[in-house]
Amino acid sequence: MSPTNERQVCADHVHLDADMAAVGREYRILIEHSPDTIVVHEGREIVFVNPAGLRLIGASDVAQVVGHSLAEFVGQQSIPPMVARIRDLDHIGAVSEPTEMVLRRIGGRHVEVEAVSVLTRWEGRPAYQVVLRDLSAQRAAEAAAARAELLYTNVVSSLVEGVIVMDATGVIESINPAAAEIFGVDPALAVGQRMSTLWTGAEVIDCDGAILPPDQHPHVRTQSTGAPVSFVVGLRWPDRPVLWNSGTCSLLDSGAGSPMVVSFNDISDARNATARLEYQATHDSLTGLPNRLHVVTDVRSRLEDPHRRTEMAVLFLDLDNLKSVNDSLGHSVGDEVLREVAERLRRTVDADSLVGRVGGDEFVVVLAGDSVRVDEATDRIHRVLTMPIARPGWTVTVSASIGAVAVAVGDTRTINDLLRDSDVAMYAAKAAGGNRTQRFTEVVGEPRPIGTDGLQTPADTSGRL
Repeated sequence: MSPTNERQVCADHVHLDADMAAVGREYRILIEHSPDTIVVHEGREIVFVNPAGLRLIGASDVAQVVGHSLAEFVGQQSIPPMVARIRDLDHIGAVSEPTEMVLRRIGGRHVEVEAVSVLTRWEGRPAYQVVLRDLSAQRAAEAAAARAELLYTNVVSSLVEGVIVMDATGVIESINPAAAEIFGVDPALAVGQRMSTLWTGAEVIDCDGAILPPDQHPHVRTQSTGAPVSFVVGLRWPDRPVLWNSGTCSLLDSGAGSPMVVSFNDISDARNATARLEYQATHDSLTGLPNRLHVVTDVRSRLEDPHRRTEMAVLFLDLDNLKSVNDSLGHSVGDEVLREVAERLRRTVDADSLVGRVGGDEFVVVLAGDSVRVDEATDRIHRVLTMPIARPGWTVTVSASIGAVAVAVGDTRTINDLLRDSDVAMYAAKAAGGNRTQRFTEVVGEPRPIGTDGLQTPADTSGRL
């Protein structure tokens, strides 16, 4: 080699050494400031530890670590896996898989860490560089999450409210004991089933009893729209009472395919209690017929119906001889007579008509549809009511005086007007001997000139509207 070439090679080596030194300095700066612990050991002796490592180990001085055996700072159970891990590193630059191990701090406290070992060179000799990441925060977060999950599970399990979590396809992922009890299912068997299997064989109905199609079921609506849905629905099986539930459906997050949570309460008892109160408020306790309030409300709605296209009629009935039954046989027999009269009236009129009890022995029949043929209807009523009522130990016969008011389409009278007019006509029938029907008649806008009671004269008792 010529002297010139020799000088050039020497210069290149000097530059390379300078470059390597620069790289080493920059690398040293990086590991000095790394938030992760970096330890270098030759064999079992520690030759380097960065400041983060000193903090993790609990050392206040490098001399407490460097020059010491690595085994002083590794938990006994972690040493064999560590040795096996670094034994597999067979060339410079080989990297181990991340492995969890236990680090022993100065003072004896143990810390869980994640370790990655790299076979490298340290001052020209093979050595192992170990990067340690403190898992304390992660473990604390995992423990907190586990506690929160356990707390959530315990809280949800103890709720009296039913809670069901399902995936985006409607498959149940969890069901708490309250929900399982409401539906009468085994929680272990319900998980993995579709939500709709909880009411197999039942119709889903709304508050008015109308059947909800499957695409209107609350959880399906939430699935399709992503919006929360509040609901009150009933599940109607053919062989058991309706199960009423009130609750909400909502997605657990806003992403597509989000799981859904359905929370609900069984309101069957409350709803049934409300229905009983409503029934008691609008029905006669003795006969089960609608009471005066119900009759007034029903007739008012019929009168105010803008789509009414047929005539109506209001019949006011008063039993002619109930007082004599009560006086001679007692009120318990009188009550049985009233129940039988109510049942006979119910059977006599069609489904479009209404029968109500508005007083002690007073009934109202509202004829609608085909039953507006007043003469035919009242003839049937007189016929069925005068049939003997026989019970063990007694037989009685009753009759009724009936006042009838026809209500043409467009009639402007109120329900109070109709009840007053039919009541007046009923008293005329009773005054004429009872067990008969008297129609109330007036010329629209001007009563017939028959006195002050609004009735026809006795000589014209067959007159009609």
